[in-house]
Amino acid sequence: MRYTENEARELVISACRILVEKKLIARTWGNVSARISDDEFVITPSGRSYDRLTPSDLVRVRTEDLSYEGDVKPSSEKGIHASVYALRDEVNFVIHTHQFYASVISAQESDTEFAPCAGYGLPGTKTLRQAVEATVAAYPEFNAFLMARHGALCIGTDMDSAFKQADILEANSKAEFERNVEFTKAYPSSASRFGLERVYPVAVRNDDDFVMAVSTWGKALPAYLDDFAQLIGPEARCVMASAAAAKRALKGRNAVLLTNEGAICVAGSEDDAEAVSMILEKNAAAALYVYKAKPLGTIDANLQRLIYLKKYSRLKDK
Repeated sequence: MRYTENEARELVISACRILVEKKLIARTWGNVSARISDDEFVITPSGRSYDRLTPSDLVRVRTEDLSYEGDVKPSSEKGIHASVYALRDEVNFVIHTHQFYASVISAQESDTEFAPCAGYGLPGTKTLRQAVEATVAAYPEFNAFLMARHGALCIGTDMDSAFKQADILEANSKAEFERNVEFTKAYPSSASRFGLERVYPVAVRNDDDFVMAVSTWGKALPAYLDDFAQLIGPEARCVMASAAAAKRALKGRNAVLLTNEGAICVAGSEDDAEAVSMILEKNAAAALYVYKAKPLGTIDANLQRLIYLKKYSRLKDK
């Protein structure tokens, strides 16, 4: 049974609120859709902040050709949702999340016993859509999938079943991480923010366990995940704790590691600083999980950073 359009719009907005509350997404990443007929679905718009969306902001999209009406652009991942609906007649709700542990283990780019992993493709591209489509088609018994270096896709007959898949996936992913990662807990000193709050609107310390652990390596933390490349940069440089060094390392970046001291995250607002801090921690966990595996390619990471700064960061507050 398909949703009516009004039902679908209300449920998608409810799902957006839940995603924010559960911290299954950060900033504008991720997307949600609900099917309203065999031929159409409604989906979240591109680059808009979820906590201010209304039902009328959602976009109705045709499954066959991805066409839509109006001036509001649908999510750049609309093709993935269309593919799922075309492949799975029983599915009426699709959630693409950037949840913490599922994203972390997706950096390994390999299947797990609880979730197949779709191959890597840049966000919003035909390559990514085809990779996800092929994986969903190849594993009809699964309703939760990893997206390499990106996040997760959870599908269901309704909103509740899709969220149940997301919860199960996260629990399994956390257990997988903890089985494979051992690190010595490090403790920060009283290093300050070096007065960076006078240069940036918001500057906050991050001394969470995973960030502290990678800061002891004394080297730059490269991007293992797409959202890190977009919001923070191709890498977070690592410097000894000093004001001058931190300011230099933050040029073109939103976070800097301090050797043995965690990190400092800078942004234009409290919300953005919280997102930077959360994504830094997730990428640090991914680095611990894959350890010596290759990070994102430099070209891909720089391209994503550029597109984010020029396009998506400006859409968030509309």
